[in-house]
Amino acid sequence: MNKKLLTTMLATVAFFLFIDGASAVIQLNEGMRPENLPTFDVSEATQDSSPETAGTNTLIFFIGNLVSQFLLFAGAITIIFMIVAGANYIFAFGKDQLIEKGKKGMVWSLVGLIIIMLSYAIVQGAIQIILQVDESAN
Repeated sequence: MNKKLLTTMLATVAFFLFIDGASAVIQLNEGMRPENLPTFDVSEATQDSSPETAGTNTLIFFIGNLVSQFLLFAGAITIIFMIVAGANYIFAFGKDQLIEKGKKGMVWSLVGLIIIMLSYAIVQGAIQIILQVDESAN
């Protein structure tokens, strides 16, 4: 039963994460976009750069988008694991072994979430540094 529930939850999260690419036709009004939302627009890479560096910038944007989507998916899975561990802790009903299992699951899910958030920040920073170095080379 738990495997079916977990599989269904993961499939639902994957569906909603990857449907984002299919719904790219719908454009959000720029006035409604949050300012801190990270975006990598490929058109920016080709407009402001010379023909020699446009391909490199486009590749950097593509890799950045790919890594961002992967880390978003990993973060969603980590939150699901945290919810499952919390449910195990709540429904332990005083059984010490299940309580410890729930606590350990929540702690390691939190550690995983922190690692994912740090790696996302590192990737975003590295992309910004690469693009600044690339622009200064022109």
